[in-house]
Amino acid sequence: MAPTFGVVFSGDFPLQRTLEGAVLAERLGFDACWLGEDFFYHGGIATATAVAERTERMTIGLGVLSPLPRHPALTAMEVATLDEIAEGRLILGIGNGVPAWMRQMRLMPKSPLSAMREGVELCRRLIGGETVTYDGVCFALDQVKLGFKPHRALIPIYLGVERARGMQLSGEIADGTVVSILAGADYLQWAREQIAAGQVRGARQTTRHELVVYVVISIDDDGARARQAVRRTLAEYVGVGGPNQLTRQAGVADDRLVEMNRIYRAGRLPVELVDDDMRARHPRAHAGRRGPDRVLPVSNLRGGGAAHANPRYIAAQTDE
Repeated sequence: MAPTFGVVFSGDFPLQRTLEGAVLAERLGFDACWLGEDFFYHGGIATATAVAERTERMTIGLGVLSPLPRHPALTAMEVATLDEIAEGRLILGIGNGVPAWMRQMRLMPKSPLSAMREGVELCRRLIGGETVTYDGVCFALDQVKLGFKPHRALIPIYLGVERARGMQLSGEIADGTVVSILAGADYLQWAREQIAAGQVRGARQTTRHELVVYVVISIDDDGARARQAVRRTLAEYVGVGGPNQLTRQAGVADDRLVEMNRIYRAGRLPVELVDDDMRARHPRAHAGRRGPDRVLPVSNLRGGGAAHANPRYIAAQTDE
């Protein structure tokens, strides 16, 4: 399957520009529009609803919603409604969210993997029309059933994960995986191996599993100015998370990430710590008038398994 391409808008992007950008992306032939729900910016579900009302063809991805601040029963209700508005164009992404944001709301799960597993199961069962009574590690329901018939009984569900056990869980239970920024070809190849192990565990080896990869794109007549433009985005997404499997795979030193995280938690973006070396380790493209300054070929991501690459980020998507 050839990669498809979409655009991604995080919640900190100006709302009207997001809506105008989604309409423009569809007109230009992009395949999908992915919308992040980064706390505490514009909400993903409300923004996705506005995009659905303004577009006709593009897939709309929620990448990703956390089951922690919004109970899976409410997520199922909202997502089924949104899929009806979008006439069956929705993909639901589920992930636990950035730990720093969860700690701000005092919402640390007893078991992060259980929260995602139960979130996927409950959303699927409720959207599928079941009456659900459930007593799990993280969530409980007592005779809950949606009061309307969803547009589709099966809405694709992807997991937003970074580490090995999360990737394996995604392969076991999900229809795809949403991979964050800083994911290069080596990381994607590693992710595919973890996902494949999970597919074996879940007896899903013959089921298509797609990867959605977020890649920051900066285009300018001046290559140096294009490189400079990605610093704020990298500073926020790297600073909020600190060291993790994805950053280690990219070769970014843990001590730098610890310091970036400290500055971020103090209320400032650590832009000054995003240097040329860190930018070079991030898959991105900078284009000038005379052609590419430094371009990451999409084939590099595809070689790592990307199926759906998403500009302000570009998202590439491939099946496994």
